[in-house]
Amino acid sequence: MELQDIPDTQEKQRNSGGPVLSCHSAIFSIVNEQLMLLLKERSEGPFRFQWEIPGTTPAPTEELSTSAIQATTPPLAPLAISDPQQLGAYGTPTRDPRHRSIAIIYWGVTHQSNIDTNHSGLQLIPINQWEDDDFKFAFDHLQIATDALNALRQSFNATSLATKLCASTFTISELQHVYEVAFDTEVLAGNFHRKVLSTPGFVTSAQNQTHEPKRKGRPAQRFESSTIVQVSPPFQFQTKPKHHRTM
Repeated sequence: MELQDIPDTQEKQRNSGGPVLSCHSAIFSIVNEQLMLLLKERSEGPFRFQWEIPGTTPAPTEELSTSAIQATTPPLAPLAISDPQQLGAYGTPTRDPRHRSIAIIYWGVTHQSNIDTNHSGLQLIPINQWEDDDFKFAFDHLQIATDALNALRQSFNATSLATKLCASTFTISELQHVYEVAFDTEVLAGNFHRKVLSTPGFVTSAQNQTHEPKRKGRPAQRFESSTIVQVSPPFQFQTKPKHHRTM
């Protein structure tokens, strides 16, 4: 168990002799042209001053996904993650030096406007910072963060989830840039535009088109997305693995 602010349920789990259960949310967003993950720096206990994916202990009658999302609220706006995806369970016997622990991990994405870290203990950390020698993940959270990043990229290839990292209305070029940032690669505009516009439900034309300042040609058409659809056949975007450093 990675948090210190939930002693009652935690102590009951410890005293029962069973594993300590926690639920965590790996939430990604794009800020300043960088893909970022919402993290918390530990202030005490093992792995002090190292970074962890925020989590909490679920109440006896609480849904696991609800517990996981609560660990990021605030700074995450309520309902900012409408459908968190379960990544998996991590329960290696030695993952926590204090006791046996099992972590249930969820992941999701949200637009940067839904996150305000000014008055919270969480921060948005660029994924490329994971490679820095002075950056350390607590417990097995480097593995968890890497798995969550891979799940995000797989979902972006197979579904229209990337639209959730756009503003409420967006151009196809802005959506294309989300893919370029997420995969750290260049995307061919023509093929991408055709794929998006030919996939039913991927985007729909925005009712209120923004009138941009006068320039040559027509203003770029704006779109919106209300549902997540499957992309068939899926995109084939790839990025070279970069995060090989161990704890």
